[in-house]
Amino acid sequence: MADNRYLVVSDLHLADIEDHPDGWKRHKSSAWVYDDEFDAMVRAFEAEGEADDRLTLVLNGDIFDFDLVTAVPDDAPWPVGPIEHQYGLDATAPKSRWKLERMLRDHPVFIMTLARLCEAGHRVVLVLGNHDRELWFPAVHGALFEAVRAAATGPIAAEQLLVEAWFYYVPGEIYVEHGHQYDYYSSFRYNLEPIYRKGGEDHLALPTGNLSNRFLLSNIGYFNPHATDFILSLFGYIRHWLRYYAFTRRSLVLTWLVGSIRSLAALLNIRGRLTQHPPERYERHLDATAERYDLAPDTVRSLYALRREPITTRAFKIFREFWLDRLSLAILMVAGTVTLLLAPVPLWLKVMVPLTGFPLLWFVYQWLAGNDNALNLEQKTHSHAHSIASLLPVRAIVFGHTHVPNLVPLSREVTFANSGTWAPIWDSERLEHAAGLRNYVVVAVRGDACAVRLGSWLDLNPGVAAAKSLSDDRPTR
Repeated sequence: MADNRYLVVSDLHLADIEDHPDGWKRHKSSAWVYDDEFDAMVRAFEAEGEADDRLTLVLNGDIFDFDLVTAVPDDAPWPVGPIEHQYGLDATAPKSRWKLERMLRDHPVFIMTLARLCEAGHRVVLVLGNHDRELWFPAVHGALFEAVRAAATGPIAAEQLLVEAWFYYVPGEIYVEHGHQYDYYSSFRYNLEPIYRKGGEDHLALPTGNLSNRFLLSNIGYFNPHATDFILSLFGYIRHWLRYYAFTRRSLVLTWLVGSIRSLAALLNIRGRLTQHPPERYERHLDATAERYDLAPDTVRSLYALRREPITTRAFKIFREFWLDRLSLAILMVAGTVTLLLAPVPLWLKVMVPLTGFPLLWFVYQWLAGNDNALNLEQKTHSHAHSIASLLPVRAIVFGHTHVPNLVPLSREVTFANSGTWAPIWDSERLEHAAGLRNYVVVAVRGDACAVRLGSWLDLNPGVAAAKSLSDDRPTR
């Protein structure tokens, strides 16, 4: 009996390549291109099992990172505004297609890998995430499919290249979703029609996380947007500034302040436009999903109801995410200190309030505001897998998005896995790839048996050449 075998990878974050001698935007440098390693992993997947196995490569979101592309064409066929020159092109169909084609030119081996798999008669499914949501435009994912077909030596059938805006599902076997909709910093208000009209053209309605990357992290090039090194304490930011900015012409504070204001302005503008002009007949997308997967419409609506509403519904969270609350509080404390110095009050009051009262006020505010943020909320997304398993007959549920690989048995019959990331995340001291990443999930189904395996394609001893197969990682179930 042939197996249905699925190889699930996510969060590759492919982008265009930039090499800077001073380490600026190191995460985009050619030193971290892993296309050959990815190809070797897919070849190992093809070599496993029996010749008649049915293979599916599921690219589970954030495969391309459009938010990292800040380049603009020299002779653009459409207007390019001053903000686009600084932060990259807007997310419209023609401009997003240009960004994708630029990324594809830097990753020909990746395209060849997809073409070879399809030529062999297998299937590639692209599930959209938040950073590659621009592939939602037909002209954009059409450019990807054109590149794959151009790289092939023979014909590729339409059903061998699929794009899914929400999830990929095989009844009784597997459910794959990127997982950004369970994170209100990255969720789209209308995930299946994520656009708004501006200047007579459709623009992608980007969520907070994308806007932060676009206006902040893409211009703070000594931070790695794929890791957590951009979340520091106040003293950590001061040390970072002294190390990288104090004696250069680059400005950390000004970049953060201007980027935060522009991110906030864009977020509020998108919220206003979606509030005034929501998609017409949005329910038709849910009905189409139900029909495509032969599911009851109520089941699809229950799945959709699991999502988190985006942060745009929480004004305070928006203010806090961009640190504008702490900036405002710091300004008030400085103003209060100056006022006390000038006021005719006792000296002990002038000294004690700034030294004890204001720090206490800061501590109380931080405690009342809570410590949830974009990172620790992401770690809770696996809890939604329980609800999905209660709604659908599946044996394996796979998410991505968090960059944290894990595997959790939900019951004797159902296993949840997170496919981690291939993004360049390195040891900050040695600048070597952090151990345990370049992850994949393999799901093999034969009859009533289902095996789910989480692995890493990373060599801890890159200087030692050795043959490697996916089965080097021992099955966990």
